Amino acid sequence: MSIDRDAVLTRIFPGDSEMARRMREADWSATPLGAPETWPSGLAAPLAMMLTSRFEMWLGWGRDLHFFYNDAYIPTLGIKHPHALGTPFREVWREVYADVEAQVHSVMVEGLPTWNKALLLLLERSGYPEETYHTFSYSPLRDGDAIRGLMCIVTEETERVISERRLDTVRRLGECLIGAVSQEAVLQGICDALATNTEDFPFALAYVRDPLGGLVGCAATDEARDLLRRPWPLEEGADGGLDYPLDDGAAYPTGAWAIPPSRALILPIPGPHGPAATLVLGLNPHRRGDDGLHDLANLVADRAAGAFAQAHSVEAERRRSDRIWTNARDLMVVVDGDGIFRSVSPAWTRILGHAVEEVVGMPMSAFVMPDELDATYVAHGSIMDGAQVTGFENRYRTKDGDWRWISWNTAFEDGLIYGYGRDVTDEKQQSRQLKQAEEALRHAQKMEAIGQLTGGVAHDFNNLLTVIRSSADLLRSRDLPPDRRRRYVDAISDTADRAARLTSQLLSFSRRQALKPERFNVAAKVAALGDMLRSVLGARMRLEVVVDCEDCVVEADANQFETALINLTVNARDAMDSEGRLALRIDASETIPAIRGHAASQGDFVTVSVIDEGAGIAEEALVKIFEPFFTTKEVGRGTGLGLSQVYGFAKQSGGDVAVDSQPGQGATFTLFLPRTREVIVPVRRVPPPSRARHEGRVLVVEDNAAIGEFATQLLRDLGYQTEWAANAAEALERLEAGGHFDVVFSDVVMPGLGGVELARFVEQRWPDLPVILTSGYSHVLATDARHGFPLLHKPYSVEELSHILRQVAGRAARPAPRIGTTG
Repeated sequence: MSIDRDAVLTRIFPGDSEMARRMREADWSATPLGAPETWPSGLAAPLAMMLTSRFEMWLGWGRDLHFFYNDAYIPTLGIKHPHALGTPFREVWREVYADVEAQVHSVMVEGLPTWNKALLLLLERSGYPEETYHTFSYSPLRDGDAIRGLMCIVTEETERVISERRLDTVRRLGECLIGAVSQEAVLQGICDALATNTEDFPFALAYVRDPLGGLVGCAATDEARDLLRRPWPLEEGADGGLDYPLDDGAAYPTGAWAIPPSRALILPIPGPHGPAATLVLGLNPHRRGDDGLHDLANLVADRAAGAFAQAHSVEAERRRSDRIWTNARDLMVVVDGDGIFRSVSPAWTRILGHAVEEVVGMPMSAFVMPDELDATYVAHGSIMDGAQVTGFENRYRTKDGDWRWISWNTAFEDGLIYGYGRDVTDEKQQSRQLKQAEEALRHAQKMEAIGQLTGGVAHDFNNLLTVIRSSADLLRSRDLPPDRRRRYVDAISDTADRAARLTSQLLSFSRRQALKPERFNVAAKVAALGDMLRSVLGARMRLEVVVDCEDCVVEADANQFETALINLTVNARDAMDSEGRLALRIDASETIPAIRGHAASQGDFVTVSVIDEGAGIAEEALVKIFEPFFTTKEVGRGTGLGLSQVYGFAKQSGGDVAVDSQPGQGATFTLFLPRTREVIVPVRRVPPPSRARHEGRVLVVEDNAAIGEFATQLLRDLGYQTEWAANAAEALERLEAGGHFDVVFSDVVMPGLGGVELARFVEQRWPDLPVILTSGYSHVLATDARHGFPLLHKPYSVEELSHILRQVAGRAARPAPRIGTTG
C-alpha cells in the first residue's frame, strides 16, 4: 500500500481504535461500496466522527445499509463482532429488524429522524434471544440532496431497566407482607408480589407444610395454578437451592414472554428448624446465566423468612393467648360498643355458673346488679371514649342467684373492649371483717384514751374544785379577818387560773385552741427566748443554738410557739437530770417524713429540733407520748399535757412534730411549721387611753342566762350601762330599733346566728360600732383564725375584761387599720 493511499485511509478511518484498524485493513473494493478513496464526503465525514467518539454509534450506508460501528458498540454486538462490519443492517440484526423496519423506512424514504426510549429488543448477541433495552435515535445521512444512509446513536439501558424492575419487586414484596401474621397470609403475600414480575419469573409457586405434614401451595398467577399438582423435587432443594431443568415436552406458563422458561429454581425459605417454606420459580428464558436472577430469588427468600418468623411468633403468641383464655382462673371478656358480650372465657362458668353460650350475645344488663347498672354503663361509655379503667368493681349475678364482686381492668382496641375481671368477693368479705375488727380495736383504744383523758381531767379538776369549794365554804360560813378572807379569795382566783391553763392545754391537744397567727422569724424568736430558756435549764446545762436556715419566717401563734418550745426544753431537761448539753437547731425542709402512720407530705417548712443527751425513750412509750396525761415521769413531776400542747399546736398550725429516739441515745424532737415568704410588716401598737373610770353603753349577747346576768352585772360594776340580749336575732332587733351602744360584747357559740356572723353583720351595717367576742371553746374560732375581731377567752378576769374594753375604746377614739387578731 502506497504512502498516499495510507494517508487517505487514515483520513477516512482516523484514530487508533480497534474498529479504525479493522476498517483500514478491510478490502472494501470487493463490496458494493467500492474503494474508500471513492467514498463521498456524506459517508466519510460521519464515519470519521463516529470512530473518534466514545458514545455507542453505528451507521449504515447504501441501499443495503452496510454496517459500520465504533469500539463503544462492540459489547452490544456480542458474538456478532467482528463479522457485522460491512454486513447489511438487515442481516446483522435480523432477529429484531421487523421491530425497527418502519423506523428505517421513515429515515431513508421520508427523511424523518426517529427516537426510542429504553426499547425492548431480544438480541441474539449471546447465542440466544437476550432481553435488552436500548435508547437510540436514527438520523438520515445525505450525499448532496439524496439520502444514502442513516446514523444511530445508542445507549444500552438493560441493567438499569432490569435493576429497577427487581427493586420494585422487592418493594412490592415488603408491601404485601405488611400485616401478614399467619403462614397462609405470608404465602399469599409472596405470590402477590411475584405476580407483578413475570419477566424474571414467568411462573412462581410457594409451598408450606401444614401442622400434619402435608403441603399447602400457592401460585402467583392463574396460569401457574395447574403446576401446583405437579411433583417438584422440593426436598432436593432444601439444602440451599436447586437449578432444575424443565421438561421440553411439558407446557409451562410463559409469563411476559412468547416462549416458556427452560429452567426453574427450587429455593428453600429458611426457618428456625429447617425450611419454613419452599419457592419454585421459573427463570427468565431471555436472561440465561444472569446471576442477578438468583440474587433476586435469594432476597425474596430472606424477606419471606423474616415474615414467616414473625408469623410463627404471632401464632405462638396466639396459641399462648388461647391457652391463657381457656385456662385463666379470672374472667376474660370482649364487649362491643352496645354493651353486648361478644366473647367470654370458660372461667365465667367456673366463677358465675353460666355456660359460655348463655352469655355470648347477651347485654351486660342481664348480669349486672341493677343498683350498679348506671355506674357500669358510665364506665363503659368512658372506655369507648378512650379512657382506661382500672379496678372498677361491680356485682354479677351467678347461675344460682347469688352475687359476686368482680374487679375489672380494661383495654380498648378497634371498637371493642377487652376486659379482665378478678373475683374479689372473698377479699371484700375478709376486708369487711378486718375493718370491723379494726373499728372494734379503734373503739376500744378510743374508749381507753377517753378513759385516760377523763380520768386525768377528773383528777386535776377535782383537786382544783377542792380548793375552790373549800375556800368558798370558809368565806360563806365564817366571819374572817380581812387577811384570811384575802387569802381564800386569792386561792379561788389562782385555782381558776390553773383550771383555765389546764383547759387551754386540752384544747391545744385537740386542735380546738383559738390561735392568733402572726408572721415572725423563728431564729429571732428563739434568740429572744434564750435567757429564759437558760434559766429554765439551770446552771448545769449548756444550751447551743444552731441556725442553718436563712429567712426562716413562719406564720403561727407566737405565744403558743413559745409555750411549745418551753415544753420541749423542760422535757429535755428532765430527761437529762438537769445536766449536759442541749442543742436547738433551726433549719428548713421540703418534706415532713412519714410519722404515726401518715404518709410523707411535701411543702415548705421551718424546722426547730430540740436534741438532748438523755436516757432516750422506750419504743412502747414513743407511740403514746403525745397523748394527754401520759407521762413517764414520777408522780408530781409532770401533768402529761406538755407534749400534747406541742402536738396540737403543730397540727393546728399546718405542721407536725416528729420524735426520733432510742433507749440510751437521747431524743430529738423536731417541730415542723409552714414557712412563709411574705415580708414581716411591723404593726404600730396604739396604747389604750388612760381613763379614771369606765363609761359607755355595752350590748351583751349571751345565750347562757347565768353568764349573761353575771357579765351584765360585772360591766355595771365597772361603770358601764348594759343591756342583755339572749341571742343574735334579739341583739339585731335592738340595734335596728335605734338603740345607741358603744360596744357589742358577744358570745361566739349561740343557737341560730353565731357570734362571728353577728360581728361581721354589725361591721358591715354599723362600721363604727366595735365588737368584742368571747368564748370558752369554739370550733369556728379554731378553724377561722382570721375573723378579725378582738377575742376574750373564757374564763376571764375583771382585769382582762377591763383591759380589752379600754383597748377597743382606744381604737374607736383613734381610727387606725384593724390588726387581724385571731380566735
